Amino acid sequence: MEKINKLIYFLLAIANFTKDIHYTCHGKAFYSKHLLADRVYDGIYDFIDSLKETCFLGNDTLPLPSGEYLSRTTSLIPPLTDNDKTNFEALKDLIIETLALIEQIDGTTRAETSLLDSIAQDLQQKLGLINLQVKE
Repeated sequence: MEKINKLIYFLLAIANFTKDIHYTCHGKAFYSKHLLADRVYDGIYDFIDSLKETCFLGNDTLPLPSGEYLSRTTSLIPPLTDNDKTNFEALKDLIIETLALIEQIDGTTRAETSLLDSIAQDLQQKLGLINLQVKE
């Protein structure tokens, strides 16, 4: 279950960092960057809820308290800069690291595997949009 907890830490880091970007992006194409950050954020907390219900409660195990998740998440959140492109590149790296973690999770039930696949697919799609944002 530690890898599932770690995945939750990463998803929380993605959600928090995208809101940092959302509130601080500026300049040319501000609004599209603002909306892209929202698009990346959308659904993350639903996935976290599903992970806790499926992987923990579904196996008669309690997830960690919220404060524990948050305290372990803070070190994963990249530092916010004044450069929107740099921030989106840091978000891209965070998503790639999260996808790599998902690939390492094994020994799951069909339901858990399906959920992990859905999370990976969602993150991969969002990564594609970020790739277009950071492209020169």
